[in-house]
Amino acid sequence: MNGGKRNLLPGLVAAAVILAAVPALVQLGWHLRIFAGRASFPLDLEWMEGGTLVHAQRIAAGKGIYVPPSLDFIPFLYTPLYPALLALLSFVVPLGYLLGRVVSLLALGVAMTALVLASVGEEVERGRRVFACLCGIAGAGVVAASFSFTGHFYDLVRSDSLLLALQAVALLLALRGRGWRSAALAGLLIALAFFAKQTATFVGVGIGLGLLVANVRRGLAYGVAAAVALAAGIGLLVRTSGGWFWTYIFKLHQSHAFRKEAISDIAWPFTQQFAWPLFLALVLATVGLALSRKLRRSDAILWAAALAGEMAALVGFATQWADSNAFIPAIFFPGFAAAVLLARLVSVAMAGKKWGTVSVAVLAVLLLGSQSLHTAAPSPVRGSRRWPVLFGWPSLGHALPTLASAVPSTQDRVAARRLLGELRDLPSPLFIPFHTYYAVLAGKQPFVHRMGVRDVEAALGRPKGLDEAILEQRFAAIVLDWKSYPGEWPNLDRRYHVVHEFKEGVDSVRMFAGAQTSPSRLYLPTRDPPPFPPEDR
Repeated sequence: MNGGKRNLLPGLVAAAVILAAVPALVQLGWHLRIFAGRASFPLDLEWMEGGTLVHAQRIAAGKGIYVPPSLDFIPFLYTPLYPALLALLSFVVPLGYLLGRVVSLLALGVAMTALVLASVGEEVERGRRVFACLCGIAGAGVVAASFSFTGHFYDLVRSDSLLLALQAVALLLALRGRGWRSAALAGLLIALAFFAKQTATFVGVGIGLGLLVANVRRGLAYGVAAAVALAAGIGLLVRTSGGWFWTYIFKLHQSHAFRKEAISDIAWPFTQQFAWPLFLALVLATVGLALSRKLRRSDAILWAAALAGEMAALVGFATQWADSNAFIPAIFFPGFAAAVLLARLVSVAMAGKKWGTVSVAVLAVLLLGSQSLHTAAPSPVRGSRRWPVLFGWPSLGHALPTLASAVPSTQDRVAARRLLGELRDLPSPLFIPFHTYYAVLAGKQPFVHRMGVRDVEAALGRPKGLDEAILEQRFAAIVLDWKSYPGEWPNLDRRYHVVHEFKEGVDSVRMFAGAQTSPSRLYLPTRDPPPFPPEDR
């Protein structure tokens, strides 16, 4: 190739990077609008949001959350950092859905910023820093575009985005730090991530293994810091809770079924079908750097984190009652790794002006950019009957309605206000187990969440006082969702009767993430209930 044509190669790479960044920027802007349309919604977007707020309310009031299961409260099977953070912030701003969602969105912003900063890396030349930053933006666009695939969880009153932020900053420190102090700080952040959600363990181990490959001294500093912080935190929580912390976050988790078929039949085919451009971009970036002899030992950290993210997703989704938010690490950490490696490959290609390197860089960058066009979950294809490259592109006709359905409409907001008004008019005490924070919004005492009941009943039995309260008609009113199954609340039909049926869009609101459910029936106590048959006495 003559010199004139060779000089065109950097322009070709630059054009590919800009082209890849365009759909990413569109996705980021588009999802900012979606998040803004959801943040101020006054009720649950996902049915466990309100339960998380009740956790924060208890912590702010000085009550424990890891307590024996009872009619009043059962904790979710998660570690406490996220509700504890909301409780702390509630002394400055009012506790509620808006606070929780803003915290999650800020955490998501931190995670994406860490991704971009890692991509820019050590570039000092201004022009190349711009293109490295654009590669990072392309990676951030991949994360935004996965909002539907991962179940619309990024902005919820849930711990997922806080977990992601802590892991992303830890990965940034592990990758870009130079001494043992940065590695130790990364270990402390991973320990904090565990206290946001237990699945941090997978990526935490991955980062640690990658650090050991890159630099044994830094890897040991990371591992020691993480181990000491975890031991201290777990020990404190176990001691102050009388052992209930360990019961909830470990022992009861072990009682949940592990569905191996969910990995082979759903999780792995779905991630392949959805994220094949991302995975291929990561492989090509690695190959391109290897051929250019620009791979580094520290790249083991990126690959270990990416593989650990995939493992966390597969194992997480296979656990009983898991939802699509389990897929978040399967997208974020390969996206992080691909963006960082591609930023360096782009720099190498623009400097070296070699046709082979340029070809690999252009193809990999365009694949990363094309991942931002994947905005909807794939069709439910089982196994490997369809090759994902041919069938992995979702149609806009499917993607756009899916994203639109995640945002509450004006009618939904009217229905939410009407539902809250009706709940406020009901007598106390009110039992609304699917949406416990609605009782708080109605000025009433919250009781146990239905998820808590389901979490403990197989291993610990029914919570003390719940069935007796229904039998003795201690609740002045009960509101149940349509997802409540027959026999779930013993003696309900004998002691209470339906006086009103809620209607979605009128005085009830569906969920906009996670499991679908909504309030459907209002029960009041039955006067002079029929006696029990002799065999039931």
